[in-house]
Amino acid sequence: MTTDFSVLLISSVRWSSVTRLALTFLEEEVKVHAVCPPGHSLHCLKKIATFRTYPVFQAVPVLANIISELKPDLVIPADDRSVLDLHQVHQLADIKTEKGKTCREILETSLGNSSAFSLIKTRLRLIEVLRAEGISTPKAANMKSLDDVKTWCAHTSGPWVLKRDRSWGGSGVAIADTYAEMENAFTRLSSPIRSKSALRLLLADRDAHSFLDATLLRQPFPVMAQAHVEGSPANIMVACWQGKVLDTRAVNVLAHQGRTGAATIVEITQSDEMEHAARITCQKLGLSGFFGLDFMRCARTGTYHFIELNPRLTQIGHLSHKGSTLAHSLLHHIRKNTRPAFSGTPDPTVIALFPQILRAGMQSHSTIPAFIDIPWKYPELVEELLQRPWSRRGYIARLEERFRRNIPYGKSLGKHEAMACLSTLARYGMTNFSPIATLA
Repeated sequence: MTTDFSVLLISSVRWSSVTRLALTFLEEEVKVHAVCPPGHSLHCLKKIATFRTYPVFQAVPVLANIISELKPDLVIPADDRSVLDLHQVHQLADIKTEKGKTCREILETSLGNSSAFSLIKTRLRLIEVLRAEGISTPKAANMKSLDDVKTWCAHTSGPWVLKRDRSWGGSGVAIADTYAEMENAFTRLSSPIRSKSALRLLLADRDAHSFLDATLLRQPFPVMAQAHVEGSPANIMVACWQGKVLDTRAVNVLAHQGRTGAATIVEITQSDEMEHAARITCQKLGLSGFFGLDFMRCARTGTYHFIELNPRLTQIGHLSHKGSTLAHSLLHHIRKNTRPAFSGTPDPTVIALFPQILRAGMQSHSTIPAFIDIPWKYPELVEELLQRPWSRRGYIARLEERFRRNIPYGKSLGKHEAMACLSTLARYGMTNFSPIATLA
């Protein structure tokens, strides 16, 4: 197969989900370019054609230059910041110039109908659109003041959920059980990030992008309140093209980090409700590429309630079903190839996500037999993912973890601690299809 198709992966954060996606493209002999921060696990993949550093300053014009220079067949954003920056690239592109015309055409091909870009930016507007289409969603409203919060709590049974716009990965979400907690959460989420917290992002996490977001955006943040659904999370990720769903991967979440953190163990499932919501969302927004939807599955009724949209790939995008991933489905459609018939062994259905499982509490997972999805075919990548996250390898971060009592989502693990964790998980009944000792 000739390398006649090129993909540009864009990530402003160091999530490994885009690296797992890149493996599929490389195995299909796609020419892959990457824009990412230093220390990203993408750098472990030697077959990636070119690397650019995600710009800390002037991201929009720099990304426009990269797109117009490379002219990729497909642009795939890996996180919400990169999605917003690409929307800005499209908005500011001058169609009277060759560069502007190229950027617009590539982004509209890759992301879908540009008229929906503004709808994606705010959580509540999309919820209202889907509710009008009959999709089950919890009650939600924008909170502009503490008076709004007080009125909301008086008319809505707790617990309550608050979400800040321009937040992702669970960082801008709070669940409140009492009015006092709700009041405190609203004050924290709606206020500009404190200078001390912003400085910590730069010095401890080495996250210059979030530091700049915190220091430059000094206005209050929009906050949405949502009724809490008693139950468990569920997600669906979608491969799509021009408003048409090509393939989906749906999971029920069996374990996750804290009350608002990412999933650590999932079970692949089929859900007509999630599929229907995905098709309505895709059609209404005219999407292309990848997107994900988050749900809460009601413990009492089993109904899936739509929570929010992730307008980019998510951490379940690499999961295989009948020997195929969502990236395979998208590529086969664009290239007009016939998908080969599946003749292998069934894929695991209960999966412990790697490396997320390493930062999860052992106690909550001891009764869940799952397959740990370690990419053993790529030893350099496995070595990298067994290390502490790049953001936690610095001297200040190590000091913080030593003396700070409450580290969000748990303390990071070094390689030897991670290996010990995998051995413990194996004793609990989890499998990984390879001797752990090979990396000792």
